[in-house]
Amino acid sequence: MMPSYQASEYALVLLSSLRKRISRPSPASLRRTIRGNLLIFVERGKGLLRLDGQVIAVQPEQILYLRPGMQVELVPEPGGIAYYMLTLRPLLVDRRRGSWSCSPAGERDAFCRLPPGLLKTVGAGTILRQLERLYQAVRASSVREPALQLRLQGLLQQLEDRLSVRKEAEEPDGMERSMAYMHANYSERIKLETLSALAGLTPTSYSRSFKKIRGVSPMEYLNVIRINHSKRLLDGEHVSVKSASQSVGFGNEFYFSRMFKREVGLSPYMYMQRRQLRVAVACSFRYEDCLRSVGVEPVAVMNGQERGCRIEEESTAFIHRELQRIRQARPDFIVADYRHRPVYEQLKEIAPTVLLAYTEDWRITHRKLAELVGREDEAERTIEQVERRIREARGLLRSACDSETFCFMRLYDGKVRVHGTAEHPMNALLYTELGLKPCFRVPLNTAYKEFTFDQVPLIDTDHLYVYDYLEQAEDEEEVLDRLAAGGSGSGSGRGPVCSPRIRLASNWVGQSWSPLGQHRILDELLQGEL
Repeated sequence: MMPSYQASEYALVLLSSLRKRISRPSPASLRRTIRGNLLIFVERGKGLLRLDGQVIAVQPEQILYLRPGMQVELVPEPGGIAYYMLTLRPLLVDRRRGSWSCSPAGERDAFCRLPPGLLKTVGAGTILRQLERLYQAVRASSVREPALQLRLQGLLQQLEDRLSVRKEAEEPDGMERSMAYMHANYSERIKLETLSALAGLTPTSYSRSFKKIRGVSPMEYLNVIRINHSKRLLDGEHVSVKSASQSVGFGNEFYFSRMFKREVGLSPYMYMQRRQLRVAVACSFRYEDCLRSVGVEPVAVMNGQERGCRIEEESTAFIHRELQRIRQARPDFIVADYRHRPVYEQLKEIAPTVLLAYTEDWRITHRKLAELVGREDEAERTIEQVERRIREARGLLRSACDSETFCFMRLYDGKVRVHGTAEHPMNALLYTELGLKPCFRVPLNTAYKEFTFDQVPLIDTDHLYVYDYLEQAEDEEEVLDRLAAGGSGSGSGRGPVCSPRIRLASNWVGQSWSPLGQHRILDELLQGEL
């Protein structure tokens, strides 16, 4: 981005620093005066931002440009707001009499064509993913690298190009005003007519448009704001459920308790005591390891899909035995995943049961589990440790096997599953976060591709990791012999794999759902490659 001041002058924007930050709720709002030119990319979290008097409802995948002198006040919701912060350094490049000079651009308006405040862009998620890769690259090398500065120029140009295009479904200013009003006045009685008037719509049109944009009704959205603020109050000392419900705008304590349990999974009373409660898990996504990583040992663990057996196909005897084991552990509450929905009613008979929604991002699930047991700070520390370890491993692997290809293969029931580059935390770790290069046969933008053993195409890769799901082989040689021999119907006289480095792996597919598992994968990968 080099807009000219005049014929011989150009403004050049350089990247001074790129950091990742998390702003957490605090008794006092976060107020400050901006001292530099900043680009803010919101990764996750919600809250309220006052920017030079304008109120903005902060949402994931938002982008803001802040200029020196702007007054900002940030009020994060529980869970905090995670964002990338780019500090930009504007320079003035001048050519006079055949020679070039460079000096700070100062506060001149023309150095950046981005308007200050919230940027209305199309495809913010795509830009955010590019920024994540730039962040990893900066961490692995230095912000002074010319190639990284060029990547910044491309990012800024994309941002500018997308400003003039708008989605039809983009939230109108009036809708944003109504949401900002809810964030600012949640403790008061708010009528639908007030919100619709702010949006310039009738109540019926407003409700219909709001649900189309946000996926929930205006009152449901308001209740979530109130409940998130009530969590902070319930974490305080000498606070009653009644006083908390009144402080956040719920007139009725019993209605508040019902809405709180619907949103959080626990009643307000249990939420206040959650650090002392006994928890059991029924899951296939390593919830138990997530809890252990924050210092909580589940009293019982049930996995209805262990060894590939789906719950709905399991015998009545197995279900009864597993449920009885949880019942005997006497948990105060149970956390279950969507795969255990068929036994949800039976679990509820044992103890209050929280059914977590599925997400491919293990960090989201980890944070939710930590909140349920009152270990939010511990969860953030474990995530930061994993991310720091990934950055270190990325640099080591780049030095050891740069440009070499990788593939992860899973064997079970006479089938071969070649894992892809997306839709699973293991795939994201290997090919996005660690930056490993997938071989030609690794399916792109999907979780995996499956073959019968005699239909596997030739997999030509520098590094192959194999997980034998049913553990039919006694040792590594037996697995490698099976791969080298090929299937009975191949008829080619060769195996399906051509790789100088084939190694047996543990269950990376399962381990990748927790911080402990992420560390184990990194240990195994580094041990095999360094």
